Amino acid sequence: MADSRFEYIGSRPKPSANALFDIVFVHGITGDCFGTWTHSNGEYWPKWVAGDFENVNVYSAGYDSSLVGSLKKGAGASLSDRATILLDRLANRVAPHRPLVFITHSLGGLIVKQMLRKAQDASSDRRKRVGGLTRATVFIATPHSGSQLPKAVNTLLRIATSKSIRELEYKADALIDLAQWFSTYATNNQIKVESYYEVEKYLGNLIVDQVTANPNVFGCGPVAIQADHVTITKLENRDAQLYQSVCGFLQALLEEIQASGGGAGSSGDDEIAGDFAAYTTQAPADRRSLAQKLTDAERAHLITRAEAQKERFAMTLQRNIAQPAAVRRYTRLMSNVETRFHRHIAPLIANGADNQTVDAALQDQVLDAALKADDADGADGTSALVDRAFYYLAGNCHVSWDNG
Repeated sequence: MADSRFEYIGSRPKPSANALFDIVFVHGITGDCFGTWTHSNGEYWPKWVAGDFENVNVYSAGYDSSLVGSLKKGAGASLSDRATILLDRLANRVAPHRPLVFITHSLGGLIVKQMLRKAQDASSDRRKRVGGLTRATVFIATPHSGSQLPKAVNTLLRIATSKSIRELEYKADALIDLAQWFSTYATNNQIKVESYYEVEKYLGNLIVDQVTANPNVFGCGPVAIQADHVTITKLENRDAQLYQSVCGFLQALLEEIQASGGGAGSSGDDEIAGDFAAYTTQAPADRRSLAQKLTDAERAHLITRAEAQKERFAMTLQRNIAQPAAVRRYTRLMSNVETRFHRHIAPLIANGADNQTVDAALQDQVLDAALKADDADGADGTSALVDRAFYYLAGNCHVSWDNG
């Protein structure tokens, strides 16, 4: 089975810079980037998606998905390990600001859920961003509460199977905990969810039934597909029920994004998207930590509060990053704070002004003025939000109290 891969799929030689979102296919147990989604007649339906939706980019993510743990390699990577690998791939893609949609099969759906949980808890802003950018997830035969696959495989092979297979046991505590977490997370972050399950047996068992395929997300009722756990993702032609259903889901999502003014990567928002990506990434000219910068500027007493404010603003971005209007609003706020700081505060620091003078000017010329501008946009902001935005920019080295 293939090791970690991230393959671009499409008729264009490279991904579109103006795509509304990126679609990522994530396969399941025993699958790979291509085989999982390919019918015996050679038809590979991610290519259909790339051709039928020209304003999106399509990718297929792969990982080692063997059933049997090698004596040399041990039991193999865990669900958590694979989630970490996928998160790293997504955080470092070419357009890290573009919204994401996942189409998953079996274990792939669990990997995506675990990946989103890791993104939420990540200390790195670029990894946190992945969670905030996720707009939708399609689960195809994903065992949210476990499956009968471990029992079927162990009965058939009677040998030690991989760690991932053991983690899929029906009603495993870790899966139940992940399912409960995702149900709340998807609702709070307005992630759209679609789910499908098989109605035919595989290895003598119904691997994922209607109950285990239910992600317990409001508005999502699992849909039956006349196939078994393996053939459910191998579509013969575009008339296949699953393809028609997934395309309807994607089309509705596209229309919603277009009606709201386009995604963060749409052509009309290229400048906003570029600014947003820059502000949410540490500036290359100054790689010091926020604590170090405060210490160098003789403001070490502010470290605890400053780091807390920075983290709270990062969480605000994560909750709202998939909404185009929110991206525009917070980008304007950060731009206003940065511009005013360099216009009014940087010269004072360069001329050796004392901290009391700098702080007074910072409050009057930057924080208060930025709040008025935010209010003028109809955003109804607060001084606390502007304060958090300032420390967030300081943490990412876009503003500084010294000349370092």
